Order: sequence, then structure tokens, then C-alpha cells
Amino acid sequence: MLRVYHSNRLDVLEEIMAFIMERQPLGDPFEPETVLVQSVGMSQWLQMMLARRFGIAANIHFPLPSRFIWEMFVRVLPDIPQESAFSKSSMTWKLMSLLPGCLELPEFETLRLYLAEDSDCRKQYQLASRVADLFDHYLIYRPQWLLRWEAGGEVEGLSEVQRWQATLWRKLSELTDNLGQPRWHRANLYSRFIHALEQAKTCPPGLPSRIFICGIPALPPVYLNALQALGRHIEIHLLFTNPCRYYWGDIKDPAFLARLVGKQRRKHNSDCAQPLFKDSAGAAGLFNDDGVQEVSNPLLASWGKLGRDYSFLLSGLEQAQEVDAFVDMPDDNMLHRLQGDLLELQDSEVAGLTEDAFERSDNKRRLDPGDRSISIHICHSPQREVEVLHDQLLAMLENDPTLTPRDIIVMVADIDSYSPFIQAVFGSADGDRRLPFAISDRRARQAHPAVQAFLTLLSLPDSRFVSEDVLALLEVPSLAARFNIDEEGLQFLRQWVEESGVRWGLDDNNVREIGLPVTGQHTWQFGLTRMLLGYAMDSEAGEWQSVLPYDESSGLIAGLVGHLADLLAQLNRWRIALAQPRTLAQWLALCRDMLNAFFLPDPDAEAALALIEQHWQTLIKQGTEACYQKEVPLTLLRDELAFRLDQERISQRFLAGPVNFCTLMPMRSIPFRVVCLLGMNDGVYPRVLPPPGFDLMSEKPERGDRSRRDDDRYLFLEALVSAQQRLWISYIGRSVQDNSERFPSVLVEELVNYIAHSHYLPGDEACDSDESAQCVARHITCEHPRTPFDAACFIRDGEFQSYAREWLAAASEQGAAPPAFIQPLVAQPLEEISLEQLQRFWGHPVRAFFQMRLRVNFARQESGLADTEPFSLDALKRFRMNQQLLNALVRQQDPQALYRRYRAAGELPYGAFGDILWEAQHDEMQALARKVLQARQPGENREINLQVGDVRLTGWLHDVQPDGLLRWRPSLLRMPHGLQLWLEHLVYCVSGGEGSSRLLGRREGMWSFPVLAHEEALALLTALVEGYREGMREPLILLPDSGGAWLKTCYDAQNDSISWDEETQRKARAKLAQAWEGNQTIAGEGNDIWLQRLWRTLDDDYYQAIVREAQRWLLPMLRHHRASDC
Repeated sequence: MLRVYHSNRLDVLEEIMAFIMERQPLGDPFEPETVLVQSVGMSQWLQMMLARRFGIAANIHFPLPSRFIWEMFVRVLPDIPQESAFSKSSMTWKLMSLLPGCLELPEFETLRLYLAEDSDCRKQYQLASRVADLFDHYLIYRPQWLLRWEAGGEVEGLSEVQRWQATLWRKLSELTDNLGQPRWHRANLYSRFIHALEQAKTCPPGLPSRIFICGIPALPPVYLNALQALGRHIEIHLLFTNPCRYYWGDIKDPAFLARLVGKQRRKHNSDCAQPLFKDSAGAAGLFNDDGVQEVSNPLLASWGKLGRDYSFLLSGLEQAQEVDAFVDMPDDNMLHRLQGDLLELQDSEVAGLTEDAFERSDNKRRLDPGDRSISIHICHSPQREVEVLHDQLLAMLENDPTLTPRDIIVMVADIDSYSPFIQAVFGSADGDRRLPFAISDRRARQAHPAVQAFLTLLSLPDSRFVSEDVLALLEVPSLAARFNIDEEGLQFLRQWVEESGVRWGLDDNNVREIGLPVTGQHTWQFGLTRMLLGYAMDSEAGEWQSVLPYDESSGLIAGLVGHLADLLAQLNRWRIALAQPRTLAQWLALCRDMLNAFFLPDPDAEAALALIEQHWQTLIKQGTEACYQKEVPLTLLRDELAFRLDQERISQRFLAGPVNFCTLMPMRSIPFRVVCLLGMNDGVYPRVLPPPGFDLMSEKPERGDRSRRDDDRYLFLEALVSAQQRLWISYIGRSVQDNSERFPSVLVEELVNYIAHSHYLPGDEACDSDESAQCVARHITCEHPRTPFDAACFIRDGEFQSYAREWLAAASEQGAAPPAFIQPLVAQPLEEISLEQLQRFWGHPVRAFFQMRLRVNFARQESGLADTEPFSLDALKRFRMNQQLLNALVRQQDPQALYRRYRAAGELPYGAFGDILWEAQHDEMQALARKVLQARQPGENREINLQVGDVRLTGWLHDVQPDGLLRWRPSLLRMPHGLQLWLEHLVYCVSGGEGSSRLLGRREGMWSFPVLAHEEALALLTALVEGYREGMREPLILLPDSGGAWLKTCYDAQNDSISWDEETQRKARAKLAQAWEGNQTIAGEGNDIWLQRLWRTLDDDYYQAIVREAQRWLLPMLRHHRASDC
């Protein structure tokens, strides 16, 4: 007995199944119930519902249809193996064996050209996999073709492509026979299976007593025929979620139509019968000459091809009894009315109305303005989509106390692309805004970092071992634990790797294998040697075998170097081991060995590691069972393993109780009170996955064929039908960059158009139909602000109502920065200060306030480690090298010793690049050193102990020459350098100095100050000490570069005055802004992380403060400055 139950509600079908199980229990209490499903999610839902009804759900078998059909072949027919020799994986490996020998045949010319350059067999395997997948489809949807090919014939009406496919199929069958494997496959078993069941007078042993088929939107025709044959001997209950109570499929011929017209569905739990057509007498007028029904409802017509074809196939089952279990939809809101239109196969749009009727809108349905059962939301980014969704769900839960998170499902075209935003928004909400949530269907490598790490390790033979890539492995907890490296240790290693000069390459041999010149530096071996030498000796002792020790890797944390060495040794070992091709049998044990070598399982990673090993063993086993004996390169296995792991969807938390986030995929028509769809954009959904160009099914399509685009359209229809209370849809309708318009999925447009042309809002009765439709479309569509802190989001009971309290201050402009960064602190007693403290303060007053008074430090996060050898030096490294070089030349030391040190540390560019750079810097520093040596005299260190106002200044003035102070700097001289010299000069003069102070720099730059009288110098120094006292109470906004640029532009040295005329001030302000903003090569002061804590933008208040402090502190210095070019 085969009985087909039709219902628009999946929960009703589940109740029917439970009712049958309860009222008609199986004769053998130990026999399991068999329920065919198409997904794990559906089986979970059915078990939960059955457990809720019976208190427990056990001894229920949930096979997939393909697995179940093969099991039936095994039980009914003799000598059928448990596993088919024509499974997709088996065919793939057999085709790998066959393809090289077929390429010389004339019909394989196209494939021969495609595989012409395929040294590692990757293209060959990919082709074999695609062809095996195609043959697998033929076994299900075109079995007659394969039987025709096996008989040596060809199928009429197909292109020349079938010639090589037919040849390949015959050779595949012959190879299977030669391997001693049964040549049985689904195509040649269907007819035998059906014939055996038709001839059997009693039920064959081993068949289940009863099966249910639930939650499957469509089955292939051959499966239905096989099930119909099974129905002669066992109970089969096919539960079909049908959105329409009337027949909406196509017909084959008039006889088929006549049978449908005379057929009726028995009402469930009733003796009444329901005809298949609204108007049986006029049924013939529904079909065109090709037997295609002109479906009246446009949504069914556009989205329902999959269901329409399935309805046609089910109607062709002559022995099937059909049961009507449809549920009438109430006319209480927009969602239910649309579901009712689908159910009753009616079109409520205005199309087809007379011109007079079109002029008014009251012939349409009246839409309650408060009806939000279907809503469309336009956002600017995926992040905003999820933020808006979170607020909307909170509003729903607040307004409906009976609604719970488990009643809500959120579906996305690709859950992996939205997972970070879901985690960020839902995971960061706290307090009463926190919603429990679970993300299902993520790819294994997205859900478990250990999976991605293992795939990276399989790429070791092709890896350049870039420093960032290697350290990224240590961010995987289970891998880092294997090598005893914790998070703090990883931070130390990042610093050491950067400073020791590691860029890429394990060692010189690795670099040579890649085909690049060996430098002996910048590899992991070079950096590791430096670190180990740093543990054994100090860098001041010089280099060892042309390698300079790295000092930081010593002390109590030096053990990290050993752990890093262990990791590098394993990487090198497996780089060599994985580079050699092996047979499948030889590859088998490798996965377990690698997992043991690199991972220390923890509760989070254990399941992921087991999944890796399971797929690896399955892959190898499938190849060995197909008797593939040739050597296999690792690249082939790695790509296939990555593909299989990407197909592995992590869904174990689906339906666990919280808000469910999942991918929009088949058999997700489980009823929820609230159904949400994210990312419904044009080009994103329906998803586009064109079939391969050699797919012959696309040349001769038949009813029941599957396509990704038709499947996605039907999924959208299922989502509409399964929503019990609300359907919530969002898409990215505006660009976040320029606010330009973006378009929704065509399915969303069709939905909006249908709603708009079948409803009108109160007050629009007299409007024509198009005008009222536009009003309805605007009413159900909500365009949300671009940012979550827009003021519109915090209007009570507004349409954009946000619950995110953290944005309230910004939205209400209460979060505007106060005029002052902080309130002035209480002055600290200051009786004594060192010259070093004073110099540090005036070197950067704002930084000094944070560090010396607040005791806080800021560090700029680096973007990442360098991944290439240095071909030049950045400004900071060049300055440090020039400083050491200049000092060596001034002290008349051998600069070659310094050159060797830089070479041994790997800090110079390789080869001639480094020599050219060194020579250029040496020549420039040599010229500057000559000037220094000409002015330099023997000096002394003078102790300072001065009373400056009420503060005692102590410390040392270094290198005080008989004629004054002489300083030098290997850079262009700027205002901050002059300020430091000015401070030393004042101290020198107050302490009795009678000479001048000079600072020499690059490109003839020089600062010079003449001797000052003791009283004048003391007054100026006292002001600087008071400036220190002031700067320790609140930040002193002295920006020497920006303020100095303004001052130099408007200060007239001859008249000792500042020009305040408009034109001069305009130029001065432009110079200040230029120094603040910087350019492509020089960072401006506005980039300073300390100043950014005060002002991020150069507004008028900040500008005035900079100008004021520049006049106060820099103008006295400029008045006494005698040099130029600084």
C-alpha cells in the first residue's frame, strides 16, 4: 500500500505520522520504524516532535533515500553487494585509471587538449570527479541512457559529446568487471527490482513493515517507481508538503488528464473526498498544447517548478492512494492571506481587471497599517543587517510574551559569510539584550581552526614558510599546546621573529628548491641561529660565523626558542616527507602521524581532528577499493580532502533551543513562528551554479530534473509557507561607501509586487491600482539608517527602534568630546628635577604627561610581520644605522666593523643592494663627521646643581667643550631638535658657560645659539621648568613641527614680530595643517598616537591651542637662533 498525504503544513504531516505510529504499532516491538529524510536537521526535528508526543523517540531509523533504495536492492535481489561498485567515489578513481588510456581516441580530443599540461594530475582528478558526478546523476535521472550505452548504442537527439561519455561508460563497466566487482548499478537494477516485487506473491524477507517519507520536497522518478513497487508488499506513507490543495502540475496527454479529473483525494479523518481541480469540467482549459498548466498564482508559477514537477510525478503513481490533509488559512493578516492564495491556487492581483475597476483600489484587499506579518528591510551592509535583525527580534519578543527564541529561525544564502557578524552582534549583547543563538551549517574549516591548520600543513611542500604564516599556525590552541607555546609566549616570538630578521624560507635548501638565490639570511634557520646564539653569548662580543647573536632571546623565557625549534624541525621533516608521491596505501597512515606530530587534542579540537582523519581514511579507502595502484601526489589528496571538509556542515546545534541561524538549504521547511531571511540580494539568491558544459541532461531536460536555481526558488516558497506568524526579509539595498542603490533578489521583488498589487492601505480607496500599490510597497519596506547611532534609531516606538544602549549617547549627541581632554590634576610638589626629566618632557610634552604623570603607555599595533627580505631600510632603521655610523666616524672607529655587524644581523639588503645603501650612507655621514671633527674639541662632563626658582635642577651636561656645546644628528634638523639644544644651552649658560651651542645635521643644517647673560638664561630656564610643572597637571599642547611651521611662516626675525595680516595667517595655517596631516612619505603629527588621545581632527579650538603654545615656547628660541636650513 502506497499512500500519499498532501498538506500545506509540515507539522500536520508529522502529527499524521505520529498518529499512525501510535494507533497502528508494528507487530514486532523490536523492529525499528523507518523514516526517509533528506537532511539531519529534518530528522532532528522529527525526533524532537515525536519525543514531545510520546515522551521518548527511540528505535527510529532515518536513512537517506539513495541509501534506502540500495538497501532494498540488497534485500530483494540476490548477489547484490552492500556497496555499489558504481558509487561516485569509486567511479572517480576508476576514471582516473581510464582517462590516460582514452585520450588518444578521436572522440576524446577536447579532453586531451584540456589535460595537455597536467603534471600533478590535479586537472585529471577534477575532471574524473566531475564526470563521476555526472554519471551518478545519469544513474538516477537518465538510467535508460546508460543502459543504451552499455548495449553499444547511442541516444537519439544528443550532441557529439555523448560519444566520449558513452565510450567512457562502457570502459568503466568493463574495468569494474575486470576487477572482479559486480557490474550491478542502479540503472540496471531498477527494472529487475520492480519485476521481482511484481512477481513476488508474498513479501520478500528482510523488508521493513512500514516506511514513512517525510520532509522531502522531491524524489527522482525512478525512486518513486521503486517505492510504488515496494508498496505492493509493505505500507508506505509519503508525506508531501504541498503548498496548494489543487493539482497544479502538468499533464502528459488527454488520457492522463482524464484520469486526474476522475480522481479524488480522501479527506484525512473524514469520509469526504476532495477533487484535484477547482473546476473539473473546465480542467482541460488549464493546459496548453504541450500539457503545461498555466498556473494562476504568479508566485507558484515562478517559484514552484520543483513542486509542480513532483506533483506531476506523484499523480502518475497509479497504485497510490491520495489523502487531503490541508489546513485552511485564516484571513487575519498579510502572511496568512498569501499562504491562502497559494493554497487555493488563486491570484489576488489586479491583473486582468477592467479599466474601470483598475481606476480604484477598493476592489483589492484592505491592509491593516499595523500588519507587519511580512516585512522587507533595506540595510547598508551585512553588519547592519544583523544589527537591525537583533533589534527587531528584541521588539518581537517584547511585544509577544508567548514568543521564545526557539520559535525563530534565521536563514542565509551562505552562513559562513555572515557568521562573523552574527557572532559580533549577538555575542556582544549583554544583560536583557542578550539572545541565545546557535549557528549551524558552517563549513568545518570555518567552525574549527584546527581543520584549516591541517590543510595548511598539507601544503608544506609548496610553502614559502612566510613568517606570518608559520606563526599563524601557533594561533590554533591545540597546535600551540603540542609545542608548549602559550599566548604570551607567542607574543614574544612575534617580536623575536621580526627583530631577528626572519622573513621566509625554512633554510637555504628550502630557498634553493623554490628556485631563488641563496642569501644565507632571513630564513627561519638564520633567525633561529641568532636566537640560540643570543642565549649563549652577548652581541657585544661580535658575530659568530657571520651571524650576530640576538640578545632578547635570553633569560627566563629562553625556553621559547627551543619550542620554536621543535616546531620548525617538524615542519621541515614533513615538508620533505610530503613532497614524495606515494600509493594510496602508503598515504593511509600519514594523516594519523601528522595529527600526532602537530596537535595535542583538547575538548574543542578533538571532534575536528577526528573528522579530518575520518575523511582522510574514507578517501584513501575508496581509492584502494577501486584498485587504483598508481602513485598519487599530495596535491590531489589535499584538494579532495579540502572539498569534502567544505561539504561537511556542522549542524549539531540545530534546533537546540536558541535562535537558529543556518544556511538556506533544501528540507529546511520546518515550521517556525518567525522566519527571517538575510542577504536576499540580486546575484546572491537564487544562487547561480551553472551545470558543466558536457552535461547532456541540459540538452534534453525532463520533468523531475533538479537545478540549483529552481531549488532555490522552491526554498523561498517553502520559507513563505513554513512561516506561521512572521516572514522577515532583509537585503543590502544601499552601498555603505556611496549610498548608491543596490537591488534585491528577483524573488523579493516578485513577492513585493504581488503584495502591493493585491492590497491597499486605508485612505487609498480612490487611488488607481498602481498608486495604491506603490504605497503598499513603501509600507512593507523599511530602509534603515546606515549607522546604528543614527538619532532615528532611538525614537520611542519608531520604525527603526534600537535597543543598543551603547549607541544612545552618540545618537543623542551626548557623547560629544568635552572641550578639555581631562580636568587639571592636583599639582604635585616639585622641589627637585633632573635635567634628563626636563629633556624627556620637552621632547614630547603630551607623551610625558601620559607616561610620567598618568603612568600609562600606548603602543601602535603593527599590521603584521614583514614577509620579504629588505631591499631598502625604512626611515627609523636608516636613522639608527646612520646614528651608529656617524658616532663611529666621529670617534674615528673603523666603520667596517659596524658594516659587518649589520650584515651579520641581516639588517642590510642582500648583496649589492646593501653595499650601495651602505656606501651612500657612509659618504653622507662621512661629510657630516668631517664638520663635526672640525668643530670638536676635548670636552668634559659637567655636573649640574642649579636653583631655578623654587626648584633644584640636577644632572650632567655631557661633552662640554671650551667653546661651548657641540651636538650632531644624522638627520634633517627640525624644530624639536632645536628645542632640545635650546634647553641644554640655557642650562649651560646658567651654569656659567661662556660659549655658544651648536647642533649639526644633514644637508648643511645647523642650529646655533650664542651665549646669554646669566639672568636672561635663568629667566628663560625658569619658564621651562614652570612649563614642566604645568604640563604635569594637564597636557601641554606644544606641537613643535606643526606649531613651528606656523611660527616660521609668520615670524619676522628682522622686526622681531609676528605678521597677523590675513594673507600671511592663511599661509601659516596652511603650513600648520600640512605639518599636521603629513604626506605619502612623511607622517604628520596628527598620526601621533599620543596626540590622537586628545584630538583626532584639527578643529579651531585645537588650532588656537597649537598657535598659543608655539608662541609661548618656541618664539623665545627662534629669537636667539642664528642659523638657517633647520
